[in-house]
Amino acid sequence: MKKIITSILIFVLVFLSPHGLPIAYAEEVTDTEFVEESSESTESEDETTEEFAVEEKDENGFPVITCQSAIVMDAKTGQVIYEKDAYSKQFPASTTKIMTALIALEHGNMSDTLVMSENAIWGIDRDSSNIGLDVGEKISMLDGMYAILMSSANEVCVATAEHISGSTDAYVALMNEKAKELGCTSTNFVNVNGLHHENHYTCAYDLAIMARAALGNPTFREMSACTYYEVPPTNVINDTRYLWQNNELICETSDYYYSYCTGGKTGFTDQAGGTLVSWASYNDMELICVVMNTQPKNNIFADSIKLYDYMFYNYYHHSFLQEFEFSPEQLTDVQKVLNDYYGCENAGKLQLHADTNQELLVNYNTDPESFWNSLTLSTERIDEGIIGTLSIHDSNITYIKLPVYFSGYVRSDDPEAIRAAYADGTLRKIPEYKTTSIIKKLAIWIIVLALILLFLPIRITASLRNIIFSKFTSKKKKKKRR
Repeated sequence: MKKIITSILIFVLVFLSPHGLPIAYAEEVTDTEFVEESSESTESEDETTEEFAVEEKDENGFPVITCQSAIVMDAKTGQVIYEKDAYSKQFPASTTKIMTALIALEHGNMSDTLVMSENAIWGIDRDSSNIGLDVGEKISMLDGMYAILMSSANEVCVATAEHISGSTDAYVALMNEKAKELGCTSTNFVNVNGLHHENHYTCAYDLAIMARAALGNPTFREMSACTYYEVPPTNVINDTRYLWQNNELICETSDYYYSYCTGGKTGFTDQAGGTLVSWASYNDMELICVVMNTQPKNNIFADSIKLYDYMFYNYYHHSFLQEFEFSPEQLTDVQKVLNDYYGCENAGKLQLHADTNQELLVNYNTDPESFWNSLTLSTERIDEGIIGTLSIHDSNITYIKLPVYFSGYVRSDDPEAIRAAYADGTLRKIPEYKTTSIIKKLAIWIIVLALILLFLPIRITASLRNIIFSKFTSKKKKKKRR
């Protein structure tokens, strides 16, 4: 009987357990499978989240970056397509050397020999960037340029300045003069290497302008793109010096390697933070990217990559400016400014010109018809034939600023200019201003009436006289009666 009861109990337990397995064992297996499935599900969700993660954007749709100041500029036209506090004063650190190198390429000879002076070696902080040169050591200017742009060699900057200008102060004057010539308005250089000084400053926009000018020099392009260089033995040291690129965007072994980047210059001081000026090309676009004051300093690379990716994949070329024409109101405003400046009137046919025959970069989500323009007038460059700046804007950014040239202005107080304008047909057909006064008009009418009265037939004249005389006498009689 016990055997029968035991058999029945076993049968019931087997029947009630899932899949015909013992209950205890089935629960253990089920829990394990749930844990494994849950783990796999979590991993899958993590992968999905990582794959479809949406990059954080700012209020204008641009990627969020960590640097304090930044700008992205079209290297071909100078068009600004992104800016973040781009005009505020910043310390450039070693990105200063873009201008240092540009002046050297314009005024120096690459086959010349640089001799390291006491000032070049001991006039800088020895803990700052250098390639270990000594007093009296000689290298070619060509080798020195690679040392400046690749390894940020501060002592070579000083030696280059002394060789070309005789002193660093004279060389710095050339740098400031060049910056002003390029249109920089927030830049002041104090030294040639970017070591910190309170009065040594610039802004992201000005650095982009400098980089654009430097890219016009093929030698600068080549040097800034180099990742490895050897400086041969010198008169002091028999060993070869090996130079490596500090810009990790162009170093294939770096975690920050960016295949579209073709060059750049890094910089860092405690006060400036990390700075980077770089340029990259993709899909018929070449962009200049400046990021300044990043903490930690390596964020210069991550920030630059974010900006490049967004611009390359969201912008295209558009030629909407080719149909631009200055409005009559703008012509009138320019006319008034010129008249006030010269203190006379214009006898010619005024015309305005700007380089609108070019393509601009436009966001795919932006309607070019929504763009608007503004004309800012200034007489600062009037001797160059420039009367102001034409700016193209959309809701949140100024796309490009173009110098506006004027022609056809002929001073009304310059007889020689008027004769020349008459000869080449640039005089106005109808003068804009009539100088005949009211008194002159009245005098002319009196003379005309006198002539009419003088030459009319005698009878008509006599009858007119009688009518006038009779009216005159009748008035006198009326007065007497009263």
